Amino acid sequence: MAVDKSFWTDPQYRLRRIALFFVALAVLTDLGVRLYFSRRGVVDRNPGNTVAAMPYLLEQLQKATRPRIVFLGSSVTQGYGNCPPGKHFPALVEQELRRRPETRNARVFNLSSAGNRFGDHFGDLVASMAAKPDLAVCAIHIKMFSVNAGLMDPLMHDEVAYYFRNDPAYGRGRERDMSKRFRLKDERYRQIWLDFQMQKLSGLYRYRRLLGFFLTGNHQFPAPWAADRVKTALDMMDPLAIEAYDTTADERNADYLWKVIPDHIIQLQYHQCEAFDFSDENLNWLTFKDMCAYARDHRVKLLFFLNPLNKDFIDSKKFFDWAEVMPLFKQRILEVTQSYGCAIVDATTRIDARYFSDMDHLNMNGHRQMAGVLMPAVLSALPRGE
Repeated sequence: MAVDKSFWTDPQYRLRRIALFFVALAVLTDLGVRLYFSRRGVVDRNPGNTVAAMPYLLEQLQKATRPRIVFLGSSVTQGYGNCPPGKHFPALVEQELRRRPETRNARVFNLSSAGNRFGDHFGDLVASMAAKPDLAVCAIHIKMFSVNAGLMDPLMHDEVAYYFRNDPAYGRGRERDMSKRFRLKDERYRQIWLDFQMQKLSGLYRYRRLLGFFLTGNHQFPAPWAADRVKTALDMMDPLAIEAYDTTADERNADYLWKVIPDHIIQLQYHQCEAFDFSDENLNWLTFKDMCAYARDHRVKLLFFLNPLNKDFIDSKKFFDWAEVMPLFKQRILEVTQSYGCAIVDATTRIDARYFSDMDHLNMNGHRQMAGVLMPAVLSALPRGE
């Protein structure tokens, strides 16, 4: 009787069959992850105060139809806090654009992340240039020009330095060397560089931060997510985190949320507005001007908007003297934007006070109103024919 010596049945090939099984499993898993995360809109913004979604968003930006629009901002533009995915004003601007025949293929990418400063905006703009966006819309927040902010690094997320640390458009041959502004040690930059090379090599690594979203519905890995639920059950969780878990969409969209916010948030916002510095000594001011120069030199359509502010809240808590500070702030901003040929929308007082949750963050009604404020300027700024 003949003995079957084939690879699939011969006992001597057992270990090779097992190895082949694991290789096939790895390949299929990698393929599945890539297919899942290649879907449009699976993630529409950066989560929380991280930039975990940036590789995905930039990849989608390059694949998108035109016109392509990027939004650059911090937590207000990101929709952090009271706004669920798909309801922040950049997403609402896309929805409105796609209702119009002339812009029905428009794609809007919200590259904002909580805490971003002008260095982060600048780096994200440079990163988006590979896709040649038709328009970049960037937030200007008065808090960025406070004395306290001027003492900080222009980067909130130091990994953003990868996008322009070695870009020839920076530093070399220019009056102001951007690379010298960032207080980033060479060892830390080498780590960032290696992380980005790994992202290029492996789809699984690139989407590692998004797999938690796929498995749990939020942007944490399963273990931290489970730990948070246990801490919540044991009454050990931070009150703000508990509120984020337990409040409903209607509660987050209530009017006048800023009238019931905790004292520690009020104190934090007071600290962010103690004094302002609109001079060139402020690092954030210098970075803002360099960003304008970059847009001009690279022929980027750059539309700025002044972040909406809750004047009633600011006046009631005496954060600063509105009548004294705001005219000077707006005058200095206009001097720079006009000198570089950048358009600007003043949205500081365009949002109803009911729709704020604190000094500047909006509820969902506020995001809808903000989308309406920006739409005419976005349509006007898009290149002719788009």
